[in-house]
Amino acid sequence: MTDFNDLTSEQMEKARACKSTDELVELAESEGIELTAEQLDAIAGGSWISCLNETW
Repeated sequence: MTDFNDLTSEQMEKARACKSTDELVELAESEGIELTAEQLDAIAGGSWISCLNETW
C-alpha cells in the first residue's frame, strides 16, 4: 500500500494532470505505486479529485 503523503512532488504533479481515472491508474502502475482496493474504489468513484487536492 502506498501512503500518498510519501509521493514526490513530481509524482503529485503528474497525478494532478490526469484527466481520467484510467490515466491515474496507468500512472500509478507506471510509477510502481501499489494501490489498495480502497484507493481503487475512491478513484473509480471519482473522489480521487479531492484526494489530489487534499493529500497528494
